[in-house]
Amino acid sequence: MARPHPAPAAGILTLLLILFVPFGALEAQERGTDGPRANWAQAERFSSSNLNTYLHSSSVNPQFIDEDESDEFWYRFQDSEGTRWMRVNPEAPSRQPLFDHALMARLLTETLGTPTDRQNLDLENVEFTDDLQSIRFEVDDTHLEFHLSNETLVEYEPEEEEDEPREWRVFSPDSTAYVFAREHNLYFVEMDDEQNIIQLSDDGEEYYSFGFREVDDEEEEEEEERRDRDEEQDEDDMEEEVEDPYPHRARPNVTWSEDSQRFYVTRNDSREVEELHLVNSLTEPRPELMSYRYAMPGEENVVQQELHLFDRPTVELRELDVSQWKDQRLFNIHWPREETSESLRLVRRDRPQRTLELIEVRLDEGDAIRVLLTESTENAHLRRQNVRYIDDGGDFLWQSRRTGWSHYYRYDHEGNLRNSVTEGEWNAEAIVALDSIGGEVFIRGVGREEGENPYYSHLYRVGLNGSGMTLMDPGDANHNSQVTPRFRFAVDNHSRVDMAPRSVLRNRNGDEILELEEMDLSRIEAMGWEMPETFVVKAADGVTDIYGNMWKPFDFDPDSTYPIIAHVYPGPQTESVSFGFSAANQRQELAQLGFIVIQIGNRGGSPQRSAAYHSFGYFDLRDYGLADKKAGIEQLAAMNSWIDLDNVGIYGHSGGGFMTAAALLLPPYNQFFTAGASSAGNHDNNVYNQNWSEQHHGLRVETCENENGEEEDCFEIEVPTNHELAENLEGRLLLVHGDMDNNVHHAGTMRLAKALIDADKRFDFMMFPGMAHGFGGYSSYWQRMMFEFFAESLLGDYYRNGAQMPN
Repeated sequence: MARPHPAPAAGILTLLLILFVPFGALEAQERGTDGPRANWAQAERFSSSNLNTYLHSSSVNPQFIDEDESDEFWYRFQDSEGTRWMRVNPEAPSRQPLFDHALMARLLTETLGTPTDRQNLDLENVEFTDDLQSIRFEVDDTHLEFHLSNETLVEYEPEEEEDEPREWRVFSPDSTAYVFAREHNLYFVEMDDEQNIIQLSDDGEEYYSFGFREVDDEEEEEEEERRDRDEEQDEDDMEEEVEDPYPHRARPNVTWSEDSQRFYVTRNDSREVEELHLVNSLTEPRPELMSYRYAMPGEENVVQQELHLFDRPTVELRELDVSQWKDQRLFNIHWPREETSESLRLVRRDRPQRTLELIEVRLDEGDAIRVLLTESTENAHLRRQNVRYIDDGGDFLWQSRRTGWSHYYRYDHEGNLRNSVTEGEWNAEAIVALDSIGGEVFIRGVGREEGENPYYSHLYRVGLNGSGMTLMDPGDANHNSQVTPRFRFAVDNHSRVDMAPRSVLRNRNGDEILELEEMDLSRIEAMGWEMPETFVVKAADGVTDIYGNMWKPFDFDPDSTYPIIAHVYPGPQTESVSFGFSAANQRQELAQLGFIVIQIGNRGGSPQRSAAYHSFGYFDLRDYGLADKKAGIEQLAAMNSWIDLDNVGIYGHSGGGFMTAAALLLPPYNQFFTAGASSAGNHDNNVYNQNWSEQHHGLRVETCENENGEEEDCFEIEVPTNHELAENLEGRLLLVHGDMDNNVHHAGTMRLAKALIDADKRFDFMMFPGMAHGFGGYSSYWQRMMFEFFAESLLGDYYRNGAQMPN
């Protein structure tokens, strides 16, 4: 299926704000004059902006009325018949209007003098009064109260809330002391002696600061204005103020213990981290340089993290020595008991992210450290969640992927394993709710239900001893269920890519006891809108199931052939495959031009599968996903004769942009993919951020000798780049980036562009001026540009300045 690279078209390399090399005109001539034309009218008809006019609510968001005493809730829902406000009593069960909508419309018209109809009630900030007899809300900045039983509507004046300046102090729980930062150092004040401001540190400086956020000049001016207003008040109405000798204060990242006797605070040291730079060419009169500290993969100088502890009785701030590994990171720092501050707990993790420990620092025993548990892995990175205590000072739940699947384990307070709470070949992903009195935990999981897409989420109820596992939201769909406050019911919102969203109420056994709502698609279905399709194919190993979605043109003709375009993101933190419903999206709109558009997963793409699946691309961050994309598309074409394998497109953003370019550069995939649109791609992950690249590609640990002649760990990483493949470019490639992208620096794209030019390869290129990673206000421009690119490249339908040119 090899295709010769088109010869450069003379005179069409244009430099504006863009370097643009459109050789689609030549391809269009080679295709002839009778090829298909892109259906722009249909794409516009089913654009997201047009469809959204007819799309309304897709889920129920329960607002619980009295969480301490009841599971009763209200919600707002909109469809083509208007907006309705409903009240649900799960005990009955019953569902009824929160109020008489026609009556409310009449009362609003009479009270406000503005005509209102019952279909378009626009009530904002709705809440129940404390006695639960009335609801309060706002309409056009008017505060109103409606008595539910008397059905009367009155205006009311809310209590005035003074505009307080942004708080720069962190008060102790008993409100008798506070801490603040100034000029990067930490200060402590007892409320009964505010004149005595105690400086706790003196070594703070820029990039080595205790200040969470410096107060800027504008906020300082607002503070001065507030003080000036206060001074004009009558002295009898004004509290005595202490003159602030420390302007430019900041709120430190301090966490007090509940007994108010101690606090801990972290400090990052970025002084040795090198800078990265961007130039904003749009600032006038001169372009402006933006510099920021940014550690890159494998660099020696990365952010160092410190943990400090303050003892109030001794008024002492000291650094806790919790070091275990070079360049380690600290997480989930917390006080394990509310009634005492005798110990502190935290998770420390090594730089390669393959070993971590939950430790306890015993502050009353000379800061002695006790390791409660350890997790480690090879050829993968560790995923972690915060500790979840069942009772204060009691047992805790810990998530681990030690069996190859994510599950929860119950430990006693001292770190001894009691039992596994969940188990099996599925992933327990998150704790939704914990009923410590009833001895149950509610967990969101994926992959447990036979015959379903393994990415579909479900809610499970299970005893803390691991018994009584119960599915609370059955049904072949992706579920997002919320447990009611007293743990007796669940509000289940569920959908699929090919199934409209539906909301129901279920009891704790998973039985549906009340239908709530279903998304209204009647108007767009009348326009000719259709559901996308789902599919399952095999990975390149011929064994692993790969899941995907397909969008067709709504005027699809099975007797015709269509180019196929894959929207991709390789992972490893997520796959670019949707599982919930979306009636309006870019993929669907692109399909209307005359394409088959798909999302398709790949091994190494998602942590929602097994650890083996997720870690497939470890130490192979560039190439691992392409084989499965190609194999999957070939299987789809074998099953569907209307897929044109001579015209295969691919596009993606960020990591998807990286994969897109690699698809046209790396043999044999560059012989398979015809055209690729790559936006904001991290084409050189060696210039991307340290954490992501080291986490997902993998860091190799070597033993080195430091400047003192001592052996220590040193770290090596070299992620394969796209620019080293430049001479292999086949097909047509569009590279796009924002020149103010401080997430994925455009250096990777520029290096790839240079390598392509040096290799005498033709490509299309756009640099969006002033745009960061998401392209901001240029997103619609980018979408149109990408659509035209594929119309030219795969249909031979050529464009200039948005106008369709004759074939």
